[in-house]
Amino acid sequence: MSGESGPIAAARFVARSVGSSEQPAASTSGQVQLATSSGSLLSGLATVCTHLARQSTRNHELLGSTPELQAQVAEWLTWATVELTPLMDDKLLKLNQHLTSCTYLVGGSATVADLVVYGLVHPAVVNFPAAQTLHFCNLLRWYDLLQNTADAAGFFQPRLCLSRPRYMAPPAPAPSAPKVVPAAAAPAAAAPGNGPPAAEAKCAAAAPPKEKGTKSAPSKPAAAAAEPSDGPAPDAKGGKKESGKEAKGANKGAAATTPAAAKAGEEDATIDMLDCRVGRIVKVDKHPNADALYLEEIDVGEEKPRQVISGLRNFVPLEQMQDRVVVVVCNLKPAKMRDIMSYGMVLCASDDAHGKVEPVLVPDGVPIGERLTVEGFTGTPVEEINPKKKILERLFPDMKTNEAGTPVYKGKPFVTSKGPLSSSVLNGWVK
Repeated sequence: MSGESGPIAAARFVARSVGSSEQPAASTSGQVQLATSSGSLLSGLATVCTHLARQSTRNHELLGSTPELQAQVAEWLTWATVELTPLMDDKLLKLNQHLTSCTYLVGGSATVADLVVYGLVHPAVVNFPAAQTLHFCNLLRWYDLLQNTADAAGFFQPRLCLSRPRYMAPPAPAPSAPKVVPAAAAPAAAAPGNGPPAAEAKCAAAAPPKEKGTKSAPSKPAAAAAEPSDGPAPDAKGGKKESGKEAKGANKGAAATTPAAAKAGEEDATIDMLDCRVGRIVKVDKHPNADALYLEEIDVGEEKPRQVISGLRNFVPLEQMQDRVVVVVCNLKPAKMRDIMSYGMVLCASDDAHGKVEPVLVPDGVPIGERLTVEGFTGTPVEEINPKKKILERLFPDMKTNEAGTPVYKGKPFVTSKGPLSSSVLNGWVK
């Protein structure tokens, strides 16, 4: 890349990183725009880059695999668009502080937020004076990681050159103490005509002499190997051979069964693992620590309402959230989102560009607390979804809205006692 910087360069870097044939361009006012293959025109750095990431086969990684991560990615994109143009030291210091205890901006891998911020801060990072490098050491470490992974092909020029510490080999270990030679072995170990070293000679002299005719007791491993399980005891030679064969056979059997046992332990992710219940939002407020989140209390038929945090603040007005009937996934592991705990997830539909997001629509008259069903999946929901098993990540690709806007899983609709769910988002995603 030559002569480009700022939002348009960041957007083009994202397009190249995801392998998109759609190329962002600058409008007459300098705003990032993208004419999509479907004929629509998208405007704004965050909107364009989100759309590009949606087209990638790595969209769940780039945009966040959970609602919490998705909300954080959206926040960073908004922040970068507003705060990183122009580049100011106080904004870069915020980045540096955030990266003190994390490798990436969000989660455990590079997201579209990392790619966009990387492109925006390039002009400042490569021109830091040497005196500033310590002030921005975390930012520089993060930038260098992305430069050598996400931008290994060198889209942005010039490159950042860091003076890395030189590797210093550890000192050689101290020599080990000389081995003590038993008295009986001393003559055999000594060369003809030469006595043992002085230290060994002392040990040999101090060792008690072995009585004639006595045999050394076998070591515990040897005794255990020679001991038969039944029948007459074999001789020493036969016993050793048989023990070796048995050990070899046992090891071979263990190796053969290990992959099968691991495969049997794998758990298939199916939609009936989720505890999806109909609920009503009885109270909703803006999250005090996040611009993109709502803090809700939702009645799902339990003793008291559940506290749930949703990343819907940029998509649904607050007044439309109050008293809204929604679907809540109730058996997710509780998670802290910006210092406040969330005990569920509101099921939503979104388009490919993530420009339209809304809670799925529940038919009128469905009782609060009713559990959704999907034809062909009649299992009992698990008590708690373990995030380490990536169950949600494996379910999301099969959770969509069809051409009529009906939320489906593998083509089968989500059903209530009053009929299937619905949505105004056609051919979108459900999560």
